[in-house]
Amino acid sequence: MQLRVRNGKGAKGRVLPLSQRLLKELVDYWRAQRQAKAGHDSPWLFLGERAGEPVSLSGAQKIYNCAVEKSGVRRKGGIHVLRHSFATHLIESGVELPAVQLLMGHASLKTTAIYLHVTQCRLAEVRSPLDLIDTSHLER
Repeated sequence: MQLRVRNGKGAKGRVLPLSQRLLKELVDYWRAQRQAKAGHDSPWLFLGERAGEPVSLSGAQKIYNCAVEKSGVRRKGGIHVLRHSFATHLIESGVELPAVQLLMGHASLKTTAIYLHVTQCRLAEVRSPLDLIDTSHLER
């Protein structure tokens, strides 16, 4: 249940967790789109214009822009927004910063720290460490 990215940002490869939900979507895509196309036996998941070639960056941008338009999302930004969103969601779900650093392929933890956005909602959820101490054994 891992997704291997080759030549990602910074020409780095990385391994990311693959959700069951995304796996189902990818299998459905494979069945609907790939099986009938020339070059369907290519090792690339997303095919480009030429048989057996991977989708180009401009091709991926076009697909992304079309999806944003269809979704009705008003906030603009390029495909790189997905990378930022992934990192932010990892941190917000409690994944430790060094793990996020590895998943993002950052050499420095300082680069990963950019994603440490703290919202007012998150601040309201913070509990005092004193509340975590078990005092039930103490006499009153």
